[in-house]
Amino acid sequence: MTEYNSRVERKKAEKALKKAEKEAAKNIKKQKMNTKRKMKDVHISSDSENIPVSELPIEAAVEISDISAGDKMIQGTFWMTFGSIFSRLLGALYIIPWNAMMGSSSDIGNALFAVGYPPYQLFLALGIAGFPSAMSKKIAQYNAKKQYRAGEELFKKSMVFMLITGVISSIIMYAIAPIIASNSPGSSVEDNTLVIRALAPALLVVPAMSLVRGYFQGYQNMIPSAITQVVEQVVRVVYILFATFLVMQVFNGRIAVAVAHSTFAAFIGAVASCMMLVWYYRKHMQKFAPVIESSPDDVEIDIKSAIKEMLKESIPFILIGSGITFGKLIDQFSFSRFMAVTTEYNTVTIAKLYGLFSFNADKLIMIIISLAVGLSATAIPLLVENYTQKNINGLREQIKKIFELFAFVMFPSALGMMVVSKPIYNLFYGVSDYNIQGVQLLAIASIMSIILGAFTISATILQSFGKHIQAILYLGIGLLAKMILQYPMIALFETAGPLYSTSIGFLLTTVLCMWNIHKIVSFDLRSIGKSVLIISLITGWMTSVAFIARLLLEVFLSPDRRLTALLLVAGIAVAGGSVFMYLALKTRIADQVLGNRIGSLRQKFHIK
Repeated sequence: MTEYNSRVERKKAEKALKKAEKEAAKNIKKQKMNTKRKMKDVHISSDSENIPVSELPIEAAVEISDISAGDKMIQGTFWMTFGSIFSRLLGALYIIPWNAMMGSSSDIGNALFAVGYPPYQLFLALGIAGFPSAMSKKIAQYNAKKQYRAGEELFKKSMVFMLITGVISSIIMYAIAPIIASNSPGSSVEDNTLVIRALAPALLVVPAMSLVRGYFQGYQNMIPSAITQVVEQVVRVVYILFATFLVMQVFNGRIAVAVAHSTFAAFIGAVASCMMLVWYYRKHMQKFAPVIESSPDDVEIDIKSAIKEMLKESIPFILIGSGITFGKLIDQFSFSRFMAVTTEYNTVTIAKLYGLFSFNADKLIMIIISLAVGLSATAIPLLVENYTQKNINGLREQIKKIFELFAFVMFPSALGMMVVSKPIYNLFYGVSDYNIQGVQLLAIASIMSIILGAFTISATILQSFGKHIQAILYLGIGLLAKMILQYPMIALFETAGPLYSTSIGFLLTTVLCMWNIHKIVSFDLRSIGKSVLIISLITGWMTSVAFIARLLLEVFLSPDRRLTALLLVAGIAVAGGSVFMYLALKTRIADQVLGNRIGSLRQKFHIK
């Protein structure tokens, strides 16, 4: 009797279980249907702001990442470009009041700034150890395989490693600052040392901050990186101006002390950015915690091995990411020596001339180069995802899109800055004894920015395919060419010589990278060439109109006063920009590069 009852109970339980499974299956089906309807009706952005992931079933939450690669790239590029451009622009605009507070000592102040930052950028690269890019790549790989939990665990362990490398690089930079200072242009070794050491504290914070940004980029969410860049720069600039005002205007202090406070501001800005990133991470975890928790926990990864692998992969990212910095360091250690041999300038004059191209011109062209940096940061996760999945057609389409975006943004920006080089230089740095040379150097550097931007993009693509050795080899060839050309170029062109040697060296590297990329993917050169040709012709028309506008406006507005220089730059930008956008819409190249939605502007402005 007992056995009979137990059999009956077991059958009832089995029936109840089957019924529950059917109902659960129906509910999941309904949820999927509702989710699809929602996703049709609601525009889902790259960071899924409109539909919280926590309110969706796991399948729908993951499906958010399946937005088309083209849309992801456009969205990501917009945010990274916005963050880079705004922060770079703000980082250049503060020079106007800063130079005003420095007074007649501004040229020496700029030269001191130029001495401090290249070594800082190199030690920052060592402290970061390429982990943000490697983390972005690893997170993208784990997400492509739906192994979200593994990526999260790797991120947390890597954070500890970043904190350690930050401390080590900070200590080393502080210790060897006098050696760097003694081999750099400047008024005195003591002042150079003070400025370099003031940057060391930033190395304690920036590596960890950069890792978090790389983590978000792996999720193809560029908003945290963009917004925190802006926050970092705003706080940094506020501190720079406040500290400089106190040192120079209130306490009548030394130039080197004011510059040291201005470089120490990098630490203050980084702390503010970190606080903002913590907030973004908590917000991110509220959305993605269900996705991470639902991912398989039976995927075992050896964290130590993974970090070693990332370190192994990141060393090439350090070298390639520091490529432009290596070029600046060659200038820093060779310029004063070669100028002393080839000219009769004294030490102070050579230091001021060094500041003209290594700080004044560099500060402005980095606004343009940041466009390429933002584009390359966006491209990495998308390229890795398709390369991991062996989606060759997807890779070809993305590479085509990258080159078209690069040309569409970089060409008009660089040539536009070349046209307005005189008024924009005077706007930022005022009129001085070195004004003519400064304007010429900015015009040359504007064209050079296209080459440096192309190097950034091509090297990033090549590294995304795991071709690190080739990328390092090509960079080495380019830097060797620069070193060989440095002395003859300085002998021939004096202060402009380093810009010419840099351009030739990095152009050589870019050509070699492009050749290797084509070997791997075999992208459509004819199609890309056609798009780039159209953009080049449009840019040519824009440049011609902008140049004519400058000649006409200079009849009424002097480029030698800051207010009229600002009006002059604005007027030329409106004239040239209007022509570029009109022709871009007329030829439909804007639709091809930016997407079909840009076509609404054509209707609005009645362009056929």
